[in-house]
Amino acid sequence: MAKNYWPHGIVASIIACVIACAATIIVSLDYPVEMDNFYFEKYQKIDDKINEILASQRKFEQNFSVEFKDANQSVKRPANLEIKISPKTARASDPAYELLLTRPDTNEANLKLEGELSGGVLKTQKVNFTKPGRWQLLAKFTNADLNASAFYKFEIYADE
Repeated sequence: MAKNYWPHGIVASIIACVIACAATIIVSLDYPVEMDNFYFEKYQKIDDKINEILASQRKFEQNFSVEFKDANQSVKRPANLEIKISPKTARASDPAYELLLTRPDTNEANLKLEGELSGGVLKTQKVNFTKPGRWQLLAKFTNADLNASAFYKFEIYADE
């Protein structure tokens, strides 16, 4: 009578699946999910209100143009960052703003920035990047008169 190895193969594949599941859990605990701060809120709120957010973004962009001076360029440390905000219509007043400097891969180095808006140029405080490399400047602009807000993400490469 010939031996049948099917039962051994089935048991071995079940054990291999359990080991693969355990390895996946161990690896995922070492690399936690980072929250995306692009909209300055938790993703659950964004998910509920995404249509209103996008409509508000379009309304803001019809009345303002926003341009980052150092977009996709290397900046020296420390540096002042500048964003040009140009109204497209005469009735648009200066928007309020929130600025967040972050690394794209982690929230550990997040830094809320203060700035001064004068003459259509928003100039931040002097920023001393803690590490060289890729950074992102997240900006939220809100205009109460128009009841509109917009979100922008600008890439920054910090030199040593």
